Amino acid sequence: MTNLRVRITEVRTVNSDTPELAIPFEVLRKWQRIVDLVANIMRVPSAVVTKIEPPHYAYYRAMVSSNSNGNPFPIDEIFSMDIGTFCETVIKNREPLLVTNALEDDQWKLAPEIGVGMVSYLGFPVLWPDGRMFGTICVLDDKANRYSDLYQELLLHCRDVLQEDLQTLARLGNELEEQRAHLSELFARVPEAIVMVDRDSRITRVNPEFTKIFGYTAEEAIGQRIKDLITPDDLQEEVDNFLYRMVQTREVFAVETVRRHKTGARVPVSLICVPVSSSGSGNTGYVIYRDITETRRLQHEQRRYHEIQLQLAHANRIATLGQLSASIAHELNQPLTGIITNCGTCLRMLTSDPLNLDGARDAVRRTMRDGNRASDVIARLRALFNKKEHASESVDLTEATREVIALSLGELQNGRVIVRTELADDLPLVTADRVQLQQVILNLILNAVDAMKEVDDHPRDLLVETACEDANHVRVSVRDCGVGIDPQAFNKLFDPFYTTKSHGMGIGLSISRSIIESHEGRLWASANDGPGATFSFSIPCRSEPRSSVAQAGAYPPDAATATEPG
Repeated sequence: MTNLRVRITEVRTVNSDTPELAIPFEVLRKWQRIVDLVANIMRVPSAVVTKIEPPHYAYYRAMVSSNSNGNPFPIDEIFSMDIGTFCETVIKNREPLLVTNALEDDQWKLAPEIGVGMVSYLGFPVLWPDGRMFGTICVLDDKANRYSDLYQELLLHCRDVLQEDLQTLARLGNELEEQRAHLSELFARVPEAIVMVDRDSRITRVNPEFTKIFGYTAEEAIGQRIKDLITPDDLQEEVDNFLYRMVQTREVFAVETVRRHKTGARVPVSLICVPVSSSGSGNTGYVIYRDITETRRLQHEQRRYHEIQLQLAHANRIATLGQLSASIAHELNQPLTGIITNCGTCLRMLTSDPLNLDGARDAVRRTMRDGNRASDVIARLRALFNKKEHASESVDLTEATREVIALSLGELQNGRVIVRTELADDLPLVTADRVQLQQVILNLILNAVDAMKEVDDHPRDLLVETACEDANHVRVSVRDCGVGIDPQAFNKLFDPFYTTKSHGMGIGLSISRSIIESHEGRLWASANDGPGATFSFSIPCRSEPRSSVAQAGAYPPDAATATEPG
């Protein structure tokens, strides 16, 4: 037995805080097979695994017992720790015990096992991984038995198997406890209200955020039905539908709805229903609530901000309308003059002798052409200065820039500005709001005209350019030779209501930047090497091949491509 004692002392402490674990059914079934085999191999009536029971450890019980003839120890039989049994001695001494014949050994003549006919015993202590006593594994015989070294080695090996199982259980138990701790921490700290409910929608558990959102403590909430506690009267049926989906379809789903605070106030929430397998607990699943009051407020503020931006953009366009009055008058005067002239020509043709019907027809056609041209100018003006939002469309920035230049010709001529253009004819299309981009181009051109009003010592040159910025972006640049930009004002150029003009509103560049950023682009300014500054913006272009763009309503080439005032 000396060697056996040495092997027992080799058990190391793994974790002194290992909790008392329940032994799973699969492990008990394995152990049952072990004791049955041991009893059969050793030809003894009884092989038993015992376990000392918490919390006071005043007794032990037969956890598994061999299904062999003559075994007097049924499973779950209880033994007190103060009656002097063989197993009690092993547990208290934490050492193996071999009793060859209790009837011939004065130390064991009063052993309780003799009363049930068991007179010999071989047992080993079984330990938890942390060194705590678990119980014993032992064999008993109704006759004297010295238990050979081979049998002792067999039983010791079986003990080692049991301890390896306990080590595995302890490890899994520690991992499970750690997971539970993490889940409990997550449950407590997650910024959403988490509610566990049973099949009757009664609350079985809540986290602290539930109290924060709805005002009820855990004590007030547990046991209550969700529909009675936090659901407004007009949404009772909704809760029934949600519970049905959780129980019947087992689907995870999310909705936005309203729930009720303890004070009676309605709380907008987004909720997620997560069904879980009850595993006999009776719980149906979790309902996770997020208070979206602040989200709704921010959404309202964003909508309001967008409305203000639209109003400011419209105000900017209206202000520009006054500044462009000369250009507008010029654009309308040409077709109107043509209409009057052609009507007079038509009248002469119809009153001549003989009648000149072919000439009259030509005059009528020219009248219709000029009428359409005037109509197109008005349509563009209405589109540019309309307050409504516009939908995105495929836009050729070169063509859109030509239209803005044509609309600005009167202002450019009044300012004695010489316009040069470098407009790419094969520019990739962009998906954008045409009117908004034209408003930006118009703002940049008019700002350039203003910047050159005081220039008298060199020509007032203005360069408008469209080009590919890179493979994925197109660029529009407006370069003037005006007074330039004060370095101290560089960081303020795009701030709302900042202006250096006595008559300016200070919103043109700010609105322009908002428009370009809403198109996922950027707007910037840079000082020229010579006099003046350059304002540019770039926006993403479409990845698909360039397609033809409808040119309906475009200005005639002679007006759109004019580069110098006449």
